Amino acid sequence: MRSEASISVLILSLVSLVPVAISLRSCRSHEICVGEKLCNDSDDSGRGVLIPRSLDNSCGHNLVCCEKEQLESYYAEQADLQFRSQKKGNPWGTSEIPTTSLQTTEKSIPAKNEEQGYKSCGIRKECVPRHLCLTGKVNEDGRYIVGPRIGDNKNGCRSVEECCSLDDHIAEDQSPTKRNLKNFRYRSCGYSNPNGLYYKLDGYNDNESTFAEFPWMVALMDMEGNYICGGSLIHPQLVLTSAHNVANYSEDSLLARAGDWDLNSQSEPHPYQMRSVSQVMRHEGFNNLTFYNDIALVMLERPFQLAPHIQPICLPPPETPQLEVDLRRAKCLATGWGHSNSTSDLLEHLLKRIELPVVDHDSCQKLLRLSVLGRRYRLHPSFLCAGGVAGKDTCKGDGGSPLFCTMPGLTDRFYLAGIVSWGIECAVKDIPAAYANVAYLRNWIDEKVAESGILLE
Repeated sequence: MRSEASISVLILSLVSLVPVAISLRSCRSHEICVGEKLCNDSDDSGRGVLIPRSLDNSCGHNLVCCEKEQLESYYAEQADLQFRSQKKGNPWGTSEIPTTSLQTTEKSIPAKNEEQGYKSCGIRKECVPRHLCLTGKVNEDGRYIVGPRIGDNKNGCRSVEECCSLDDHIAEDQSPTKRNLKNFRYRSCGYSNPNGLYYKLDGYNDNESTFAEFPWMVALMDMEGNYICGGSLIHPQLVLTSAHNVANYSEDSLLARAGDWDLNSQSEPHPYQMRSVSQVMRHEGFNNLTFYNDIALVMLERPFQLAPHIQPICLPPPETPQLEVDLRRAKCLATGWGHSNSTSDLLEHLLKRIELPVVDHDSCQKLLRLSVLGRRYRLHPSFLCAGGVAGKDTCKGDGGSPLFCTMPGLTDRFYLAGIVSWGIECAVKDIPAAYANVAYLRNWIDEKVAESGILLE
C-alpha cells in the first residue's frame, strides 16, 4: 500500500503536467503572474548570456564519495611521514594537508614538489629555498630577486631556489624568516605588505603580486586538490567567495588554502595553511541564471593562524552615496590565479594583481547595454562594476576572488569592495566586469556572521 507521502508526490507530479493556470505557490511580493512567453520576452536580467568567472568543472567531476574521517586519518599519517623526512625533503611543506595526490590538468593546480630530497645542481650542490642558503644572492634592499614566471634557471633550480653548496645549508630554525613568524604581531584587518616579503620580481610589469603582498587571498580547493575558485579572508575562520563557484559543492568536499603565492611551488619562505570547511552559507536570493546576490560565506572548522602572509581584509560599511564616491576615488585592485585572458588554456601559478577603476552603476549599465546583453539590460544593485580597460581584467578562474580598494586617506590599507562574479569576454575596452557588491550585501554578511557566533573587527 502506498504511503500518504508517496501519493502526495504522485499528485504533484501529475499536476505539473496539466497545462492550466494553476500555481502551487503565490508570487513573491515583487512578482506577478503572467504568461511564460511574455515573461521571457520582457526579461532584462541577462540570464543565459552572462559568462561566470568560473572554471568548467562541477562537483562530481572525477570525484567519488569518501568518508571525511578516513581522509583526515590519511592526511594525519602523511603529515607525520613528511615531518620525519624533513631533513631530506622540503622543510617548508605544509603540515596541514599534503598535496601528494594533486593531478596536473587544465582545471587543476600542478602538484607541489614532494620529491624526497632536494634536486642536485652540481657536485655537492642542491637546489634549496633561497632563504636556507648562506650564499643566496640578494638585492641591495635585502630581497631575493626572482623571475615573475617562476621558471627554472640555468642550474635547473627554480627561481625561488638557490643552487647551494651542501656546506652552506642552514636549518629552517636558523632562517631570519622563522624569526619573523615568531615575532609577528597582528595590527588590524586590511593591511597589505606594500612591497611583499623577501622577494623582488625581475621584469616586474605590475601584473604580478609579490609574495605576501595581499595576505587575505584564499584558494578554495576540492578534496582532490583541484582549484575551484578564489576567496577573501575576512576573519581567521571566515572566507567570502562567490555563490556560483561553490553552488555545487558540499562542506565535506571543500578545502581552504591561505598564505599561498606560487601554486606550483613549495619553496616560499612561509608555508601555506589548509583548513577543512564546516559550513557554506549561500545567499538565499542567489540566482544561478542572473547571478544576482552572488555571495557565499564559508566557515572553517578551525581558524587560520595569523602570520605575515595570512591576515584578513576589512569589510566596507553598508552602501551609501559617500561610499560610492570614495570607491571611484580609491585605488582598487583585483587578484586571482585565473586565466590571463579569454584564450589562455592555463591558470596563472603566480598570484596576479590588476589595478582597475570602479565604474558607477548608471555608466556601467549604459556600457553593458551596448554589448550582447542588449539595450534593455537592467543592472541589478547587487553588482558593482570595475574595469572596461583594454588588456586589464579578471577572467575565467578568477571567480570568488577579491576586488579591494584603499580606505580614504590611506595607501596600504584596503577593504573588500567586490567579489569576482561574471563578465562579457575578458579585458575588452568599455565592457566592465561585474562583481558582487559587498557594501550592498553587507547586511546579509552581518546576519550570517552573527548566526555563526563569530565576532568581526
